Amino acid sequence: MMASDSMGAKALVARGACILALAVATSGLPGRALSAPTGQESALAQAKPSDVEQGRREFETNCSACHGLDAGGAMGPNIQGIPFRLGADVVSGIIRDGAGRGGMPAFAGQLSPAQIQRIIAYLLSLTPKDAGKVTGDPAKGKQVYGSSGCAACHMIAGQGGDLGPELTNVGALRGPGYLRNAVLYPGTDLPQEHSFLESGGRLDYLFVHAVTKSGQTVDGTRVAEDSFRIVIEDASGNFHSLQKSILRELKSEPGKSVMPSVRGKLSEAQVDDLTAYLASLKGTP
Repeated sequence: MMASDSMGAKALVARGACILALAVATSGLPGRALSAPTGQESALAQAKPSDVEQGRREFETNCSACHGLDAGGAMGPNIQGIPFRLGADVVSGIIRDGAGRGGMPAFAGQLSPAQIQRIIAYLLSLTPKDAGKVTGDPAKGKQVYGSSGCAACHMIAGQGGDLGPELTNVGALRGPGYLRNAVLYPGTDLPQEHSFLESGGRLDYLFVHAVTKSGQTVDGTRVAEDSFRIVIEDASGNFHSLQKSILRELKSEPGKSVMPSVRGKLSEAQVDDLTAYLASLKGTP
């Protein structure tokens, strides 16, 4: 790939996992008690069963692609119990106004105040799902992280590579169950692109396989794509900007990843320790 093409591709790497800031301070905090702020129980008690059911349908239509049908997490984090932790008024404002750049988009133009309240009533009716428990030793897990070469692809507090997602605050965004699954089965449960509304819900860090008409094969992570071009980052960190008109084959391969699995390489205890370390990363000193 020519240098100018590489620079253009590099400029397109302003990506990030679809980290929905609605759960930044609350998702993935095992063992935290759900203490309902004043009025939360009464808000649920005042909701009619028909309102909760309608809220469920509206949640499925507008929110489930990122948060799962039961709000237990999918491409986005588990938000069960969020109204109890933050308060219904705060959650209503986040749904209405969004949660900042690269986070959850605003739904003010798509959902009416009544619809938002019904969605909150539905969330309040759910029994929070177990996000997994930390059973390992974070200090030992930090050593496992270092010895396994994770820093070659992932950045923590400004240190490390940029081939994979930054992990500085991953423990505040994802529960231990998700993190354990991510190191054992990379390529599953991929996040949505941060611009998912414009991109039609495309997955970030999706593994793709491309073959040019001349027979060149390129495998790696999709960095950017439009109707005419795709940019792929291979396992060595090289960028390939390809015109689709020169491709003989282009296909996505969900479940595959340039990230190697730790299965068979780490013991169960080491996996537990690594998970505990990742869960401890909250983005604070």
